[in-house]
Amino acid sequence: MKNILKGLAASLIAGYSAYALAAAPAAEEGGGMRFRCETDSSQQRYCKVDTSDGITLVKQISDVPCMQGRNWDYDRHGVWVSHRCGGEFVTGKRVDRPPGQGPEVRCESQANRIEHCPADTRKGVRLARQLSASDCVEGLDWGHDDEGIWVARGCRAEFRIGGVEALPDRTGLEDPQGTKVSCESTGRQRQRCDIAVKSGVDLFRQVSKTRCVRGRNWDWDSGGIWVDHGCRAEFSVR
Repeated sequence: MKNILKGLAASLIAGYSAYALAAAPAAEEGGGMRFRCETDSSQQRYCKVDTSDGITLVKQISDVPCMQGRNWDYDRHGVWVSHRCGGEFVTGKRVDRPPGQGPEVRCESQANRIEHCPADTRKGVRLARQLSASDCVEGLDWGHDDEGIWVARGCRAEFRIGGVEALPDRTGLEDPQGTKVSCESTGRQRQRCDIAVKSGVDLFRQVSKTRCVRGRNWDWDSGGIWVDHGCRAEFSVR
């Protein structure tokens, strides 16, 4: 009888050890630590971990999609999951950064308020990864100025800094797709930017918070482009 009990105890210990090893965080290539955090109910579960270098979801293990900002996210103390989200995470942001591109900046509009995030935007900004369920449309929900990035209307995203050369104000820059021209309505006043237009003008990139709508607050003729009511944008002139 004693031998049977000893055998059962040994099996239980071995099984628990195997489970502990499987559940324990494992070192991930690149120096991050891989761990699992999950919940089988709508209640929030918190997993304490070092998040100083960021967190990346590397594998979803639940049937419910895990969407950052909706049913999982992290703060300085750890990761939380809710509404049946389950996943495997890695500490640190694993980003393959192309040459010439700068770091990423996370900027979030909470409660639909406008938020401004300081950043060096001299070489441009691109949306790298949307985190919110709300739309992130450049010029409407996010944009940038000389001091950083702004977001509004619930847009939450990570933005890539650099990799886009800034265009000189109202100065043509030859491009295979046309000449790029910046034209801005400051103080909501009408502004005309003179340039020879051969076949047409396209809105290349809106830089104002005010939405630029052709025929309403911008348009063109053979002698140039006009903007009004706060529209600020870069145009491609053909």
